[in-house]
Amino acid sequence: MKGRYKKIDFDKLQLYFGEPFVIDNEDAEGSITIYQPTIGNIMRIGEKKFYQTLNIFVSNTTSYRLLLWKVGIDWNTFSDFNLFLMLYKQIDPDVSKLLFGDLDWSKFDVSEKKLNDTSEAITILYNYEDGIEINEEIYQCIHQYLQTMFGIFPDEKITSDPILKQWYINKDERQISANEFREARGEDLSVSMLSMISSCVNHPGFKYKTKELIDVGVCEFYDSVRRLQVYESATAVLKGMCSGFVDSKSISPESYNFMKNI
Repeated sequence: MKGRYKKIDFDKLQLYFGEPFVIDNEDAEGSITIYQPTIGNIMRIGEKKFYQTLNIFVSNTTSYRLLLWKVGIDWNTFSDFNLFLMLYKQIDPDVSKLLFGDLDWSKFDVSEKKLNDTSEAITILYNYEDGIEINEEIYQCIHQYLQTMFGIFPDEKITSDPILKQWYINKDERQISANEFREARGEDLSVSMLSMISSCVNHPGFKYKTKELIDVGVCEFYDSVRRLQVYESATAVLKGMCSGFVDSKSISPESYNFMKNI
């Protein structure tokens, strides 16, 4: 399914090395810099606390469709920017400092901006004290950059079919009921960074020690996790080919190329 918004391409090499990313739109006042936290930053602030705020930036209306539907808002016609305008007051300042430095989200207010000296206006977030403007274009840049940094790309299910809309809502309600049942049984439904770190540091091919990970940026860490999986998969394919039990003619070279793009 094609997304509603134009995809923005970011420099992956700069992301890997944790370079600060500056958003300076000539059509808007001020600039915003996004910084990349390290594993140690997230560990010290608390994983749950960190991801609760990150979720505000990376989620889309599909992620909140049940909550929106219950207050009379159709997630299919509601923009991701409008959703952010509903949520941004919940941004934790400690988490924001890791991602945006001295940018204070509590100073922003929803405002209107006239276009080209006409009566037409757009909705923006504006920081009157520091003269910083966030319009929908800038929001999309922040939104997609943080999605790319953390590898979080929520599904977007958009439809105009009323029957399918209701099916999605019923599905979400059933999922919530199932999760509540599992939680009542004591099951942990959270996705923990600890399990990922533990799996990697106990693998002989992982180059970082636990203490070293503290200073590693999240992009470098997630890349290492994915690369380790690619390497293991490529090694398994090569072993199968060398054993003579696998027909190498039917295997694509990409299957055993552990240096391929991921």
